[in-house]
Amino acid sequence: MLMLAMLALITISSVDVYYGYTNVTVTINYELNDFQKLGVFLFGANQIKDEVLKLINGTNFEIEKIGINHAILKFNVTDYGDYVYFQGAKLNQKVDMRVIFPNNVTLFLNDTDEIPIVYIFR
Repeated sequence: MLMLAMLALITISSVDVYYGYTNVTVTINYELNDFQKLGVFLFGANQIKDEVLKLINGTNFEIEKIGINHAILKFNVTDYGDYVYFQGAKLNQKVDMRVIFPNNVTLFLNDTDEIPIVYIFR
């Protein structure tokens, strides 16, 4: 019974994207039902890992953390000396997204299904 409840869909509440000069950090915020929380507590976050990662279309990232209410992923950027380039990422569902740049400029994107391509000049 517990394992069936673990397979229920995870509700993605928002995504935070932090553009940096060395990488792009993506935090996926989600909500778990009580059975999913219990399963993560008892068996670890690997129980929900695949469901969380279904949001990202591709594998060009490193998993830093998958927890009870959020996952943190790191994407590489390409360094061209005077600027860095991030190739963006396609998402498999629409989400509300907060985008934060190195100078703390913040943008809010509603119902977007991609992490934007960005050039960041130093």
